[in-house]
Amino acid sequence: MRQKIHSRSCASPHFREEIECFAAQYRLKTRVSDEDGTKIIPGRFGQLYEYGDGRLAVMVMPDPPRQNYWGFTRAKLLAAGFVVVQNGDGEGAATFHPANPQRAKIAIRAAGVKGKRVISPEQRDRQIARLRASAGRAV
Repeated sequence: MRQKIHSRSCASPHFREEIECFAAQYRLKTRVSDEDGTKIIPGRFGQLYEYGDGRLAVMVMPDPPRQNYWGFTRAKLLAAGFVVVQNGDGEGAATFHPANPQRAKIAIRAAGVKGKRVISPEQRDRQIARLRASAGRAV
């Protein structure tokens, strides 16, 4: 089953930052960066962050460094219309406009970001019933 992307209005006062709106729209988790206190969307191979002027950026920095990964990813990003703003040997960053859904999906995949898990009402009911049946005992 394909994920349905929620079309939530970013103009509401609930979203103070572009990154929060983007995360809610694509069901992604955000956290505050330890280094400088900005909000990021972490992934296995990098992160998404707010770049400025309504743009977001994807930073690709795999750990351990994989030079080939950045090279192939950079080629895909450039072909999709991203602007590379940092180009290192095995890592780099590129900017994109979050309103473009194709570029957003490419950026999410490049950083290795996983979406939040969404369970169906049936799964939720089964889990509640299982917890009630166990009465707090380890299952």
